Amino acid sequence: PSPSSYSVMCWNMLAQCYTRSEYFPSVSPKSALKWKHRGPAIVAEVQRLAPDVVALQEVDNWDFMSSELGSAGYDGVRKGKTGGKKDGVAVLWKRALLRLAESEEVETDIKGGVGLLVRLEPASAASDGGGSFVVATTHLFWNPQLEVLKLRQAELCLRRAAAFARGGPLVFCGDLNSMPGSDVLALCEGGVAVRHTFTPMREGDDEESGACEPEAAPPAVETFEPPLRLHSAYEPPPAYTTLTDTFRGCLDHILLTRHWRCLATLDMIDEADILAEKSLPSSRFPSDHMPVLAVLSLGGADAGERATNEDDEWSDRSYKSYDSAQDDRPWH
Repeated sequence: PSPSSYSVMCWNMLAQCYTRSEYFPSVSPKSALKWKHRGPAIVAEVQRLAPDVVALQEVDNWDFMSSELGSAGYDGVRKGKTGGKKDGVAVLWKRALLRLAESEEVETDIKGGVGLLVRLEPASAASDGGGSFVVATTHLFWNPQLEVLKLRQAELCLRRAAAFARGGPLVFCGDLNSMPGSDVLALCEGGVAVRHTFTPMREGDDEESGACEPEAAPPAVETFEPPLRLHSAYEPPPAYTTLTDTFRGCLDHILLTRHWRCLATLDMIDEADILAEKSLPSSRFPSDHMPVLAVLSLGGADAGERATNEDDEWSDRSYKSYDSAQDDRPWH
């Protein structure tokens, strides 16, 4: 990429603390779930795709990750979830290209949810903030019966990200546990208030099984106000970013302010390759989520629009995940 273009990757790497065999009954051999297999495979995939910036969710084993990726040229910061949860979120960047100007942690006080905000600037730039941009990442609550909690988490993270970005370029990415067309994505992308109708649930829902007990109360309505308007790097969104034997859907997103133009995006793993081993994760693929990645151009008259100029080397191109042929990608 040019000096004002960056590749940004977002990936739920699957925390090792969640790799219980009963959660992934189709994984065979079970040794594929062990960290001694998954850890090096996760690092290898980041190194292979070589993003300039990588936002990770479900990050545990941070000492290992920061050491291995540090040896590969990355610096980074992590924010652990609250409420006794062992995983968290992290943002890393290539130190040869970028440096950290400032960072801020977000705690939603909802189901242990957190966010991380980092302001990055070119490593060669003067210390005046020129050319800086913000990357924000979060991991929203998973339970589809409790979308109102995801909306509360998202609204808080978006508000904090907007204040931190101060009107400048922002990349907001993460495992939002929400599909295109959901109220959460409408809050992020629509730029208008979202009125969400939901059935109140009793506190203490089962976070493992997802079982919830409705309260003896009529449906409630809550209104959420978007602090900024974003657009997806992927148009159209992928059919799936996670594919297991029980679920298939697009949950992982890279969302942009108007300052950015998307030049290229990474394709998802071919479904046939996944189904050859029934499900993610597998002996070949170390997480139950696939990385999403976009090459983004900062500034210019066409910022906020997708590239369509046929003379642009990145225009209308996409890249296959886990494809060894991509070792010669021009961003290396």
